[in-house]
Amino acid sequence: MNRKPQLSNKQQGRLADLAAESARRATEGLRIFRPLPYQMPFFLSTASEYLVRGGNRSGKTYCVAAEVASAATGIPITGPDDKPLPFKYPTDRPLLIWLIGYGETHIGDTFHRMLFRRNPEFKMIRDRETNRWRAFRPWEEEDAARVKEARMTPPMIPARMLASKEPWAWKDKAKRHFTICRLSNGTELHAFTSKGEPKMGDPVDLIWVDERIMFSRHYAEWQARISDRKGRIIWSSWPGYGNAALIDLIRRAKREKKREKPDVEEIRFRFSDNPFIDAEEKAKRIRGWSPDERMSRDEGQLIEGRGRVYPSFSQLVHSTPCEDKAMDDKVDEILRKTNGVPPHTWRRDLILDPGHAYPGVLFCAIPPPKFGDCGVVYDEVFLPQSDAEMLAAACSSKMQGVAFESFWIDAHASAQTPMGFSKTVMEQYSNAFARHRLSSRMTGSNFQWGSDDIEAGLGLVRAKLMVRPNGRPWLRVVASACPNFVQQMELYEKAKDAHGYIIDKPAPRQVDPLCDCVRYWVSSDPQYVIPDRPAPPPGVAYTVFHEEWKKKDPEDSSMSVGAGAIA
Repeated sequence: MNRKPQLSNKQQGRLADLAAESARRATEGLRIFRPLPYQMPFFLSTASEYLVRGGNRSGKTYCVAAEVASAATGIPITGPDDKPLPFKYPTDRPLLIWLIGYGETHIGDTFHRMLFRRNPEFKMIRDRETNRWRAFRPWEEEDAARVKEARMTPPMIPARMLASKEPWAWKDKAKRHFTICRLSNGTELHAFTSKGEPKMGDPVDLIWVDERIMFSRHYAEWQARISDRKGRIIWSSWPGYGNAALIDLIRRAKREKKREKPDVEEIRFRFSDNPFIDAEEKAKRIRGWSPDERMSRDEGQLIEGRGRVYPSFSQLVHSTPCEDKAMDDKVDEILRKTNGVPPHTWRRDLILDPGHAYPGVLFCAIPPPKFGDCGVVYDEVFLPQSDAEMLAAACSSKMQGVAFESFWIDAHASAQTPMGFSKTVMEQYSNAFARHRLSSRMTGSNFQWGSDDIEAGLGLVRAKLMVRPNGRPWLRVVASACPNFVQQMELYEKAKDAHGYIIDKPAPRQVDPLCDCVRYWVSSDPQYVIPDRPAPPPGVAYTVFHEEWKKKDPEDSSMSVGAGAIA
């Protein structure tokens, strides 16, 4: 008679530990998670760029967190049929994953919460038939009756997966603002804010961009980071009032819809489709929203009207020269020949919005009347965290050999005397401009104060943005030379009152210095005047230029050499 071998107490204890560990792993957030049928296209896609667009509480962020956790841990996501979905990421080496949020609080409040902490919004319950833990389904009558039995699920990335030595690099541990999380399999998750300059050089396997970003131009750098490893960018966004990079991603996804394997895809989740939220509660919220809010907060649609300070501004409409050459008028034709540099015969103005955090300068021009009534924003300087000396140096490189009519500055900010300084902001900038020999005909190295009537100024800019009967607006921008101005105009949002209603003034705490600059300029009602002869820069090559200048009709456009061409 065969007898089963007796296990020692140590062996029995080890088996019990293994069974307990297996049970714990079975309840980890990623293993409990099951995509809903309408979410499956996202989890099955292999597109290198993917936009998950949705309203508030539509489930978009949790789905992307599950995808990122799966890539990081190597644990496949299980589909609604309890079968593992195809795994899309390399398994023969560690991965580098970037998490990009709007600000520092986003890292702790979203990325750390969704990936490394228990989620009270996603619960599990023990199935009565299998006795196994599974996702809690509150929309089902049986589960709803057992709501008190439901428990929070463990984190998507469990503590056991963290590296044994130095798993975290913290910027602010109390606020859970981490910069690096290292896993035991060698994979690293790096967290960044979109407010800083994008990190360059590293090949990245996966980038998760959540919600809005500060600078649309950074998206192109993120695209470059995934090329070496054939990686992916996933952007989860409530579009709200949009931004340039998001709008471009939506357009590219639409263009690629017909391809068998598109490189860019998007899926839209609806707040009203989320079964984890009580049906009556969803109905209450939707009834209380305005039509625009319903489109945005429920359907995740882009609202490009009421919430923007300048809803009519569009790079396509306001760029000069026109994207469609057939739409060019005389001004566009001239700027097409000069690569966007205004001729010396045009009036030029410099407009400055000072400040240490986000100072900015716009260079604007008015052509002679014979070419039509319009104004052109042709260049910019945007140097975050710079002082007067740094900004003057940056302007100097763009102003050599060019005559300016006037310099303008923000009246309120320029009149202040910062703590620790003996001179006002305007005196600091005037002195810096003088040291760099920057001057205008009207003000020398000093500045005129821009109008502080914000409401009137906004109305004047909106009027100048309107398309006139000739098919072109008064205010135009050389978009290739002014990417920050274009982005700030597209992102410029209106404020909301205490009740959440949109009011007709700019929202606080925006990065909008160039929007202020254009308002000061338009409010000054700039009229064409014949510019002075530009100061001759050093060099024999300019002798011929100045001899030609003397012979020129001031309203002639053929003298097309500008600051950019001289440099």
